[in-house]
Amino acid sequence: MIDVLLINPPYYKDIFSKSKVRSAIAPGATALGLASVAGGVIESGHTVKILDLNIEKDPDKCLVDVLKELNPRYAGITSTTPLIKKVYELTDIIKSINRDISVVAGGPHPSALPLEVLEESKIDCVVRGEGDFVLSSIIEKGFSTEIPNLYFKRDGRIFKSNEQNYVVNDIDKLPFPAYELFDIRKYVQPRISARKSPVGYLETSRGCYGKCIFCNKNIHGCQMRMKSPARVIGEIERLLRLGFREIHIIDDVFTADMKRAQTICEEIIHRKLKFSWYPRGGIRVDRVNAELLKVMKRAGCYRIPFGIESGSQRIIDIIGKHITLEQAEKAVKLAKEAGLETECYFMIGLPGETVDDINKTMEFSIKLNPDYAKFAVTIPLPGTSMFESMEKKGQIKTRDWSKFNFSASPKELYNHDTLSWEMIDNYYNMLHRKYYFRLGYVLKTIYRTLRNGTFLAHVKAFIHTRW
Repeated sequence: MIDVLLINPPYYKDIFSKSKVRSAIAPGATALGLASVAGGVIESGHTVKILDLNIEKDPDKCLVDVLKELNPRYAGITSTTPLIKKVYELTDIIKSINRDISVVAGGPHPSALPLEVLEESKIDCVVRGEGDFVLSSIIEKGFSTEIPNLYFKRDGRIFKSNEQNYVVNDIDKLPFPAYELFDIRKYVQPRISARKSPVGYLETSRGCYGKCIFCNKNIHGCQMRMKSPARVIGEIERLLRLGFREIHIIDDVFTADMKRAQTICEEIIHRKLKFSWYPRGGIRVDRVNAELLKVMKRAGCYRIPFGIESGSQRIIDIIGKHITLEQAEKAVKLAKEAGLETECYFMIGLPGETVDDINKTMEFSIKLNPDYAKFAVTIPLPGTSMFESMEKKGQIKTRDWSKFNFSASPKELYNHDTLSWEMIDNYYNMLHRKYYFRLGYVLKTIYRTLRNGTFLAHVKAFIHTRW
């Protein structure tokens, strides 16, 4: 028997199988959230295993076999919104094997809707927000209102902790994520999304001061907490010792403190740490400068993703992004001048958006001319102010959460206030073709990918993309 089995549900087929970008996404990625929770369990002297069902050919059978072998006291499962039904199914399997196994759920969706999750499933407990040390407390004390961030069942009733919204303020004190629990050889990324494999995921800060209406802040909140450069370097060195060859930083705002980010890069250079990396979580266009971008490049960073969202300043203001188009132009220009690949994220179907706004987004993306432009149709997710506003207005059409994924048109999810779904779907397809089928872009990409050795990976991705 072990104390805890942490489970990563299978998501690739359901979430990305129909996505335009599926060829750039690996079927599996080492789950940083579960590794972080496992680190806390290990530090407390308890036993824990991680089961990543996303890399198993028969996830359900694998789960049954592992449950019978390990017989855990607790099963912890993480879930995003489109995966919650799958998590309910996994919970049913767990209870069918041993009903005494307590199932604890965490992640964005359970944190947004803890009561609903408990009421419509056999899940025993929800951890809202940060749970690094919470699970260890549950192992030692059971479900208790004295443990922060809990909602749990007892005798047919639902209770919640006396303290909610608890966060770890000094994140330097967090245990290192227990990546040693993964067989990292199984995690191979496509060359279009990573120069080398396996890829390790690194968190250098928590929280985001941004107030974008489409973003869920239920896990880490808006309060920024940053690891010291020394702690970050310590985690990088450990990842490299474990065998990771590339590192992706998943912070919401890695460069919020540009001086700290620069210090981290300078220490990478000073210690002669050789690895490729990029800030996968994205960089705000108002938190970069030429000096920082140049030192990031020297430290091994090869690509910068910018969340721009729209080419219409009016829409940017509506969604609470608090940036300007001029800042976006400058940031992309500086990144190119530093020798970095550039990646820009855009959304269509944002509240109040018109055809004119979408055309501005298309024109602006071409004007910026990044190496990669990613266009997504807006999805209002539970826990965001956008979802709450649309629900109050009666725009939300379903609570079938399995449909809230980024692979298909969300026409079944909600009514847009100013655009028809036929218009949104047409523009979604047209934006990709308009951007990627330009002769100048094609020639530039051929030259760039031949130079960096990713040409064949890009050809494969092009062939498998649903244009």
